[in-house]
Amino acid sequence: MLSYKLINSSSNEIIHSTKNDLYQYKVYVGQHFINTQPINSYWYLDNDSVVSKSGNDAELDSKLLCVEIFGYTPETRSSSYDRYTDLPYINGCSTKQLINSVRLGDPTWQMLYMPPYTSEQQHHIHSTPRIVYVHRGQGTSHIGISDNNMKDIPLQEGDVLILDKMIPHHFSTDREELIVLPLHIFTSTGNEFNHPMYNGTHKI
Repeated sequence: MLSYKLINSSSNEIIHSTKNDLYQYKVYVGQHFINTQPINSYWYLDNDSVVSKSGNDAELDSKLLCVEIFGYTPETRSSSYDRYTDLPYINGCSTKQLINSVRLGDPTWQMLYMPPYTSEQQHHIHSTPRIVYVHRGQGTSHIGISDNNMKDIPLQEGDVLILDKMIPHHFSTDREELIVLPLHIFTSTGNEFNHPMYNGTHKI
């Protein structure tokens, strides 16, 4: 069943992936003390950076958002997201690879910038789940197939939007820009027009 969930990072929730997902993961929204496992990896926000690292049986203090991906153990990497985007995306938006996918299929963390008055972004789907953190600004996520069942979800700073795979959606903005940090649980690789945000987007 197609689904999504919106939570503010001031809340404290834990969301598990469905059994049908190709890669299993767990989302910690808000502050959590997580006992990490060496066989899993942890993708979290730390000040103005995103971090990915394998567990080591230590406790991780996650203050806003952490995604635990089971059975994947990358090297520790981090990247600041307090900077501008430099890759093209659809309909006037742009993106930046914060933590790129090393191998085909590896997770990746991106930054997506939508300027003010972005209303023409085309409705699209992804073949992989997205965990989207709203870093700055305001906007709306439009989720559904037709006008009859379209849901308009207001987004504000600190929100976490979880989109299951194959969820039709697009974003729009009004007077403010919108900057979000989408984590792709698994993806493809590449750069410029051949990069994960672009390759994983299918217009409908």
